[in-house]
Amino acid sequence: MLTTGLDILRIVAEAESPLTATAIARRVGLHVSSVSRTLAVLVRHGYLRKPTYHSFAADLGVLALAGQAVTQLPAVARTRGAIEALAAGTGMQATLAALHHDEVLYLHRSQRSETITGVAGGFPLHLSVVGLRLLLDLPPADATAALERAERRYGWERPTPATPAGPADCLARARERLTDGVLRIDAWDAPGVLGAAVRVDVAGHAPLALALVGPAPAGADAFARTHLDRGAAAVRTALEEQM
Repeated sequence: MLTTGLDILRIVAEAESPLTATAIARRVGLHVSSVSRTLAVLVRHGYLRKPTYHSFAADLGVLALAGQAVTQLPAVARTRGAIEALAAGTGMQATLAALHHDEVLYLHRSQRSETITGVAGGFPLHLSVVGLRLLLDLPPADATAALERAERRYGWERPTPATPAGPADCLARARERLTDGVLRIDAWDAPGVLGAAVRVDVAGHAPLALALVGPAPAGADAFARTHLDRGAAAVRTALEEQM
């Protein structure tokens, strides 16, 4: 029942409009009677609501659970200072993120003394340097599948001629731009923009990626590598202190 409940929450939360029990059962692969019992539990505890008699949508309980979890996760709670220091020291947008299936989870995004914490999804994976950096460490088939799912959800916007034309092209070109652990996808999103990311590994935590995005400075490669290395070391220190 727990597995079914989690599958249902994900399906309903990702749906663009409320779903009927029959539609949910079809996506979960179970009989509608089994799904209906789980739906009733989720509604009773405030994770789902019924906008109409026959349909289901996510309710505020999902938001409350997510908000409480974000403030307690060490990967979020202990790294904000490191990301803000990186943004202040470079004048660029500094981002720390994780990857969950085909969605980028932005733990922190900091720029000009403003930090946004705990944003899940909503951004095309093929334009996310942190998402792509983590994607490159997955088996090729899994990475391609993630990009294809993201394309179905968000489309495949090409804001510049340099933006890859599709999932296969995106992965091939990203691999070509990965040097000594640092991925650069300059100008994929906007001309003259540096986009660089490095993976951050800490025992006991999910893989993270740290990125700098902003106007490309002189000596961009050395600039990105130096500051990303320092930022990654600060993130590792912050997380290792609580082990």
